[in-house]
Amino acid sequence: MDYTALYRQAMADGATDYAQTIVTCAVQAAQAGAITPKDVAALVAEVKTHGGVRHGGLW
Repeated sequence: MDYTALYRQAMADGATDYAQTIVTCAVQAAQAGAITPKDVAALVAEVKTHGGVRHGGLW
């Protein structure tokens, strides 16, 4: 699953709650080893371009 693309689209649509949900899902996927560190880094970079999200102190 391309969490970065999903996040980018949610932000483009103004769906910030959905964008936060995507980040939450990506964190859980990373913890389960279901996505690569490269995928996580790409999502983090995208989140930072939008000023971050409020998610338990992440980013």
